[in-house]
Amino acid sequence: MKTIAEQIGERIKTLRIQKGLSQAQAAKLCGWSAASRLANYESGLRNVGADDAMVLARMLGTTPGELLFGERGDEDKWLTEKQREMLSLFKQLPETEQDKMIEIFQVRLREIDEYVEKYLRGRFKPMDDQSEPNS
Repeated sequence: MKTIAEQIGERIKTLRIQKGLSQAQAAKLCGWSAASRLANYESGLRNVGADDAMVLARMLGTTPGELLFGERGDEDKWLTEKQREMLSLFKQLPETEQDKMIEIFQVRLREIDEYVEKYLRGRFKPMDDQSEPNS
């Protein structure tokens, strides 16, 4: 029977290979100087701590829960297919580009809000404007 560390290591290795990354490439994406740390995780020789689980999950495009426990997060229950696709694409961007995308979304939402407000103002006049003069 495999240890928990070995089971976690298998999940890490499987996800890394699915992404087409070598141990060295994956370690570099995690900000680690050597691949030995990742090799130790994958072989089950080293236990993955919470901080490294978060770093690994981000790099592998998964959640720490899935990485450590093999359980998919609740996002599958409440995200639509388009939302999952958007999130998947967003996660692939470097952090600086993610920040730019958030700004773009915020600008676009403000534009839509302004458009809707102008439309409604033209369609529904205030009660004072709708009343008939008493003369």
